[in-house]
Amino acid sequence: MLDEKHTLRNRKWLEEQQARLTTELGDIHMVVDERPGYSTHMADQASEVFEQAKNMAVTQRLKHTLDEVNRALQKMDNGTYHLCDRCGGEIDQARLQALPHATLCMPCQTRAELHSRPR
Repeated sequence: MLDEKHTLRNRKWLEEQQARLTTELGDIHMVVDERPGYSTHMADQASEVFEQAKNMAVTQRLKHTLDEVNRALQKMDNGTYHLCDRCGGEIDQARLQALPHATLCMPCQTRAELHSRPR
């Protein structure tokens, strides 16, 4: 379990990440909303489609990371920050220091990654 000093440091980092990710998501939506309509040239259309796909992928990744950060902050508030969401065991202190938004212990994280790989 993390001591109070490390928990406070992690909370500060998580709150900073929460603000940064929220800002980045807002910025991406502003860029998408500001785009002019499609042009009639095929190369311009291809560029627009590529940019839209890229922005969608970046948005999905930012939202996923923001969800993880929010979940970690919620766990801090509930007093369960150091507990694995899957097995209920302790998340190693070194893991939480390296990855403050971790919600799974290493064995559960490894299993989750193995199950999510395409076969």
